[in-house]
Amino acid sequence: MLLALQSLGYIEPELSLSWAEDWLDSRDWLSHGFEHIGWRILRSPGACTEALHAWGDAPGTNADVLKTWALVWESLALAEVAEYAQCVLADTGFNPNWARDATQALQAGLAQFSVHQIMYLVHIALRSLALEQRRSFPRYGQPGHAFTAAIRNYVRRAAAEGWVIRGMTRPSDLPRSAITAIFAETVTGLGERYYTECPSLDALARTVAQRQTCRGSLPTGSR
Repeated sequence: MLLALQSLGYIEPELSLSWAEDWLDSRDWLSHGFEHIGWRILRSPGACTEALHAWGDAPGTNADVLKTWALVWESLALAEVAEYAQCVLADTGFNPNWARDATQALQAGLAQFSVHQIMYLVHIALRSLALEQRRSFPRYGQPGHAFTAAIRNYVRRAAAEGWVIRGMTRPSDLPRSAITAIFAETVTGLGERYYTECPSLDALARTVAQRQTCRGSLPTGSR
């Protein structure tokens, strides 16, 4: 969620001098985490919401805006699956911090699968981990590493073997942020496709084009 807010220009990171060089030189800056980072608020919540609505109501959504939306979708989707992983780990008695260690695996999975599909792969990875812990000699060493390795394994297998994954419905008790609701429903018109399609520029462009076509076909008085 922090990445999504930063992509929208709502906040920006404040890095200490000791961390700034590491972040700037790193190819994989997500692995550094957010523990030592402060965030400066650039816009009020109202201003951010107004900007989102203005984008969604624009008569022609240009390529740069679509690219920004695609990045926001990817960031929000990553936050969704990471939060889901954290919750299910905690609910089953495992360390919820393992979800943070699995960020790269989740991000790689979202390049090929939807939020709901990744939730299912997380589910079976957790089930595999539970079975693995009953063995005397776990294959992947530390349990946190085993969880990440299991996610990577199932993502790779699902892609290579062409699994047809219906996905898992988002748990009703999992909090949904207001900015996600605005982005999925009001701005892009993705609706449930926010959860059921792989986050991508192509999928977003199709949805926005369909939405604008529908708006254009409505009588003036009905808009």
